[in-house]
Amino acid sequence: MKEFNKTDIAALDFMVKTAIEKGFVNGDDLIEAGFIKLENTSDLEFNVRTKEIPVDESVRYIHILDKQGICECFFNRDSEFARKNERTFQFQKQGGFKALYADLKAERKREKLEVRKTVVDLDLTEKTLKDLPRIKFLAWGGFIIAILLLLKELYILIKPQP
Repeated sequence: MKEFNKTDIAALDFMVKTAIEKGFVNGDDLIEAGFIKLENTSDLEFNVRTKEIPVDESVRYIHILDKQGICECFFNRDSEFARKNERTFQFQKQGGFKALYADLKAERKREKLEVRKTVVDLDLTEKTLKDLPRIKFLAWGGFIIAILLLLKELYILIKPQP
């Protein structure tokens, strides 16, 4: 969940859709679609390798596609792009990044519940360990009383009847 946010879902799903339609996707597609805004639009030429925030954002998106294994991604000196692979269409059919985000969110919720359950289990274990000496004492007391009652019954059974 740390690699992409809810706000990234639209751009990432657009990239998957574009990769399926065109065969590849790059930062220019994101700029044309309006997902990335250029700060300096007066220049006629755009250098992809500059350290502008929009370029870093498109590279981050391509890294996300690469990490998820949805596209074959290439990082060259002069350009970065993602090309569709056998998983791209299947991923889009299964709901894309919107579904993946929902799954990750549900998984995170389950993990939080498991942590809470573990904390409750630890508290109960601590309380049980605190009560253990008292329970042990009562168990020994019950054992001694049982032995005394057994001896009494044996005495009554063995004692000669008058």
